[in-house]
Amino acid sequence: MQFKDAAYEILKKAEIPLHYKEIASRAQTEGLLETTGQTPEATMGAQLYTDTLNPDSRFRRGDQRGTFTLKIAPTGSIQQQIENIQAQIRKDLRKKLLHMPPQKFEELIRLLLEQMGFEETETTPYSNDKGVDVRGVLSSNPLSVVKVAIQVKRWTNNVGSGVVRDLRGSLKVADSEQGLIITPSDFSSSAIEESQAPGKTPIRLINGDQLVNLLIQYNVGVKQEQYTVPSIDPEYWTEVLGIALSDADLPQDKTTKNAAPAAAAKIVFPLAIQASYKEQTYHGQLMNIQGVVRWNNQEFSTLSKAAKAVAVDWKAVNGWNFWQYQDPETGNWEKLSKLHLPNKE
Repeated sequence: MQFKDAAYEILKKAEIPLHYKEIASRAQTEGLLETTGQTPEATMGAQLYTDTLNPDSRFRRGDQRGTFTLKIAPTGSIQQQIENIQAQIRKDLRKKLLHMPPQKFEELIRLLLEQMGFEETETTPYSNDKGVDVRGVLSSNPLSVVKVAIQVKRWTNNVGSGVVRDLRGSLKVADSEQGLIITPSDFSSSAIEESQAPGKTPIRLINGDQLVNLLIQYNVGVKQEQYTVPSIDPEYWTEVLGIALSDADLPQDKTTKNAAPAAAAKIVFPLAIQASYKEQTYHGQLMNIQGVVRWNNQEFSTLSKAAKAVAVDWKAVNGWNFWQYQDPETGNWEKLSKLHLPNKE
C-alpha cells in the first residue's frame, strides 16, 4: 500500500488528528506501508504536506503542527452537509481567535465594533489601559447616544468576576459609560453573577460562541460563499410541457402504495369528471381506463387532448391534473392523477 493510502486507513481508524510520524509508525506496525526507504516518517510527512495543497485531497492539516486528519466526508442531505461545514468553520474560527496575539485581538474587536455601527472607536494604550481596551460610541437613533468601554480578554481560561469589577471601576460615570467584556473563551458563573449584580452598573458579557456569531454576521474576517444547486421544477413540467412526474419519482409510503389499487377498483365507468378554467366549470365523462373522454358532444382519445380543447390558450396541459373526479368516500373533487390508474398517458 502506498503512503497516502496507508495514511487514509490509519486516520480512518483513529478518527482524530495524528502526527505524520505516528501515522507512519502505525502503518508500519499494521503492515500497511510498502517502502524500502530509510526515512519513512519523513516521506509520509512530505507526501501529506504536498497532498493537502490539492483541492481534491482526502486530508487536511490538523490544529497542531505536523498533524493531519481526514476531511469531513459529505454525507446525508445537502442541508446536513451545509451544517457540517458551518460547524467546522465556527470551530476553526474559535481556535484562531484563541491563538491571536492579544494586541491583534484588540484590533480585531475594534474593527468588529466599527462594522456594527460604533463610531469614534479607539484602542487605549496597551501598557496602561486601566481595564479598558477599546472605547466607542453607538448611536442607536438620532436622540440616543451610548458610550461604551470594552475590556478584551484573549484568554483560553474562563474570565472571572475580578475582571468585571475592574471594568466597572474604570467606567466614566459622568458620561454614563456602559461596560462590555469580550472573550473568545467563556465566563465563570461568578463573573456572570457579578455582571448582573443589583444596584451596580450592568456589564454586558460576550463569550466565544457569541463573538463567532458576530464575526460571521458582520463579515469580519469571514467571507460568504454561495453555490448554485439545481432542482427539478415540477410545475414547469406539468403546466408547460404537460408531463406529470411519474409515481416512481414521488415519495410514497407503503400505505399509499397498498391503497392505490383499492381506490381504482371503486371507479365505475363512465365516470363523471369536471374541470375549472377561467372561472367556469366544464363537465365531461371519463369513458374507460385508457383515458378516453367525452366532452361537448365530442370524444377525445386522451384526457390531455380533452383538456387542451378546453384550455385552448395553454401551450400544453396535463389532463390527469386538469380534470377532477368526485371521490365516492369523501365526496370531495380530486385530481384524476390520484386514482393511480395503470394506463395513464
